[in-house]
Amino acid sequence: MSKDKAKIYLLELVIAVLLIICTLSGLIKSKTFVACLTLLLAVGLSFYLKREHILKVNKNNILVTMIIFGVLYLALFYTLGLYTGYYQQYNRFGIKTIIDYIIPVSIIIICTEQIRSKLLLDESLKSKILVVIICGILDSSIYLNVYGFKNLDSFLGLIGFAGICSIVNSILYTYMSPKYGKKPIIVYKLITTLYLYIIPITPNVYMYFRVFVRMLYPLLIYSYLERYMNMDKDTISRKTRKTEAINYGIGITIILLFIALISCKFTYGVLVIGSKSMTGSIDKGDVIFYSGKEKTLQKGDVIVFQKDDLRIVHRIIDIKNINGEFRYYTKGDANVNPDELFVKDNMVIGKVLFRIRYLGKPTLWLRSFFDKEG
Repeated sequence: MSKDKAKIYLLELVIAVLLIICTLSGLIKSKTFVACLTLLLAVGLSFYLKREHILKVNKNNILVTMIIFGVLYLALFYTLGLYTGYYQQYNRFGIKTIIDYIIPVSIIIICTEQIRSKLLLDESLKSKILVVIICGILDSSIYLNVYGFKNLDSFLGLIGFAGICSIVNSILYTYMSPKYGKKPIIVYKLITTLYLYIIPITPNVYMYFRVFVRMLYPLLIYSYLERYMNMDKDTISRKTRKTEAINYGIGITIILLFIALISCKFTYGVLVIGSKSMTGSIDKGDVIFYSGKEKTLQKGDVIVFQKDDLRIVHRIIDIKNINGEFRYYTKGDANVNPDELFVKDNMVIGKVLFRIRYLGKPTLWLRSFFDKEG
């Protein structure tokens, strides 16, 4: 190993250890602290490692491409919000938001890419792995104050969105930086991050969907750049393009359908049974699939209905039509007594189609763990 490579490798190890200590101590949750830290690291590395990558690409084409990908990313979520709804941002755009969030996050993004660019002068595999980890931790710091260990959903957001997704995106940026430079990456990250503090409303999109898109998107960007920025378009046959488009389309559709079922935001959905009220027909830990298309319900149907903030799965034991209003009287198969209150049409979410036994056991175990912790 040459002296220069050894020097960079040692720097990467020191920075990685420093960031891990900051993460374990909780300092990484402060955007102001991380912004100051990344700024110091970026300035220090710029003076210490003066060599730059020589880029042999059309910078404007790459920049425009990443801007388009960034805008499409936002368009996907906000279009989906037409179906899932929107919620008001907690941090409204203003002087306080600019000082507390927009400026620190912008510094973190810009300085992280400067750090990545400098450390990637050593292109060995070990060096790249360390750079992915270092920059992944810095990227995840943007979201760490949002997610935590408060409950299962917050934990999944911490592990999936802030953790795994940041590493996956860091892999993409580590691939891009030596080839295309840091500017396109910075612009893309600013577009896909700062909207949270600028646009007053945010789509109420299910967390699994957010994680899926944030993990899949780097693959799409990589595929596009590798295919269309590094090859002569004339060498790519129409048949190859069509096959690739079909394969991507099928894969994405299958996964989106699965996430749509889990989110319970559309006509069909799935639920994990968390009680023993239907034991014998549907056991605790089973996963049920339901349809919201069923317009005519009959006595004996098992339905999913909303009561306050709880979704309940019980069987219809009687139906009454009073002044044109249908009232469904329900009971859990394992319960001795019927439910106290009847169910109205507007409370019915769907009719149970079938179940898969035991599939929801891991989810129940995780949720019970966090309930105990709380």
